[in-house]
Amino acid sequence: MREQPNFVGFRAAFGVLFGCLSAVACGSASDGGAGSAAGVLNQMPNCPTGADALKIEGSVDGGAIDDTRSSNINAGYENLNMPNFNTPLAGLASLEANQLALTIDWGTGIFNGQTAPITGGTMTLPANHPNPGAQFCVSAGTIGFVDGGSEDGAFKFDITRVKAGADCSGAALTVDLRGCYQW
Repeated sequence: MREQPNFVGFRAAFGVLFGCLSAVACGSASDGGAGSAAGVLNQMPNCPTGADALKIEGSVDGGAIDDTRSSNINAGYENLNMPNFNTPLAGLASLEANQLALTIDWGTGIFNGQTAPITGGTMTLPANHPNPGAQFCVSAGTIGFVDGGSEDGAFKFDITRVKAGADCSGAALTVDLRGCYQW
């Protein structure tokens, strides 16, 4: 198995502040192991290689989410130790009215071409949503890293169920939320 490091970063206010966070994420779909290349890795939205971007789209609690970022992305992931994805990654820049605050976790580091189930997380709906500021606990979904093609190395996810309240104490809701992150 050939491994190469991925480095994760974010861009904060006006693209001036940069930071990196080491992560492991490369390999081949033929490596076997956790997950498969189907489903989440082939879904929309797409993040092309060579362009920094975060795209999150779908619906939560009856309202549309369309969070597309190509500057001031303020997001990042770690794919070893305690694997997670966060936006915002740092409190250096405020989220814009259409931007979702999201954290998702998965159990173990994976390679490109593999997927893993989401094991937890939280989200806070953006200011332009019909329920601004509503908090949810992420209770089901999948993450993965694309292997090859125009999205090589992109981090993709789908969230299929949440529970009301950041502490998971509320009722379960089915959601349709998909995203990609390319740095």
